[in-house]
Amino acid sequence: MYFPGLRFKQTIVSSSSHASTQQERDFPPYSRRNKSRLGCGECKTKRVKCDEAYPTCGRCQRQGLFCSSAPRLTQWQVETPWLSLQPKTGVNRRLLQYWAEKVSQALVIDPDNNPFSFPVLEYIAQSSALLHAIQSISASHEQYFPDKLPIMALEERGRAISCLRREINQIQHTPYAHFVTIMLLALSQVASSDPKDYGQEHLLGARALIDSMLQDTSMSTTNDPMVRVCLGIYLYWDMCSSFLVEPSEPHGLNLLNISIAVHRMGDWHHPMYGSCSGLLLIIANVGRYCRQILDMPQHRNVTQEAILEAQLTTWTTNSPNPGLGHLYEAFRNHGLIFLYRSRAHVLKGCVTDPHVVEAQESLIQQYAEEAVRHLMLIPASSYYLNFQSLPLLTAGSELTESNHLLRDQVRGRLKAIYSLNRLPANLLAFQLIQELWHARDSGQPAFWLPHMLQKNWRLLLG
Repeated sequence: MYFPGLRFKQTIVSSSSHASTQQERDFPPYSRRNKSRLGCGECKTKRVKCDEAYPTCGRCQRQGLFCSSAPRLTQWQVETPWLSLQPKTGVNRRLLQYWAEKVSQALVIDPDNNPFSFPVLEYIAQSSALLHAIQSISASHEQYFPDKLPIMALEERGRAISCLRREINQIQHTPYAHFVTIMLLALSQVASSDPKDYGQEHLLGARALIDSMLQDTSMSTTNDPMVRVCLGIYLYWDMCSSFLVEPSEPHGLNLLNISIAVHRMGDWHHPMYGSCSGLLLIIANVGRYCRQILDMPQHRNVTQEAILEAQLTTWTTNSPNPGLGHLYEAFRNHGLIFLYRSRAHVLKGCVTDPHVVEAQESLIQQYAEEAVRHLMLIPASSYYLNFQSLPLLTAGSELTESNHLLRDQVRGRLKAIYSLNRLPANLLAFQLIQELWHARDSGQPAFWLPHMLQKNWRLLLG
């Protein structure tokens, strides 16, 4: 499904000032931007010339630094309909432009098929909540989501919540606008400096809305692209957060309805992640199960483990894009590592055949190395960069000291991801993986999920 949007002269990301390689040309890159005199904050501090590559300039990449490079916004070539409509007071054109050109592009794998850019702006005439949520995220993203959020971002977030409460009960408003607003409010919550808050209330609200949409017989996930977009957003969100929700929490999740809807979607190409809806659901179920047995080891279910393992190993898709193929294999390996490592953590201290333990550890290492290599085959200039942090943490944390080259690549990739989406969770993930490597090298390896929970962190990555 294609979501048309008005074109403007885009900027582009380049990983260096040199000519692109054939590998980079095979992946969808960020748009190249015109030369400017703006450099990243790190180069400005050192008073050295910056090549202004985005998301990481060449100097920061070589020195292993976090880069604050940012391209200029372009001049739009057309007057868009939502500007001429003047739908609401309180419209901040600069923040909306920043959203359309910058922030929204990090939410998809294909900028030319982006329902979060121009298409979503058409809904602001119907929903003030959506307008203010977009402007709040843009205002925060510009400042790298600081500990003390800008006054404008806080004010816009407050207006968004107030408007959403009022609009949610008005039937004439579109569920799509409501769902995207809830997603953006969750993103702004996750972007706060509190690592304990993963936006649980927003996740539960999204679950209720998705359940309502799937039960509405007037909406068909087979034919309605907006319902498919919302379901796909939720599937990705659920995959990234299922292991964060405590098993004792009322989940309110109708897995049967969602499974049926995913089956109906088939290989429909979602603008956020492509054609791996079924894989996302499997991994989300793995996360739910693993969190359950970590909290309640007595609930371990060998049959359920075997089913999840079989679902992961047999899942297939026909993606013509090599970059998505690498991303999907990394996701699959993430799910397998998660399942095996959770099982090993639960069985720690139990009498187990040492040959079985050794075989499983070897398999985890194999999947970890494969996952990292798949991710590294995707250039740092690709739009797929923003979807790598979760498998990168799971696989990267399993690398041994002998994998120092892969470890260096993981460090560099996590820094590039943070430079792109600016979410504090990626900085904490970087800290977490360094701690796990230190523990492993000291002869005390640990699984990243219980290690994170012991720190009372709930990192929403991806």
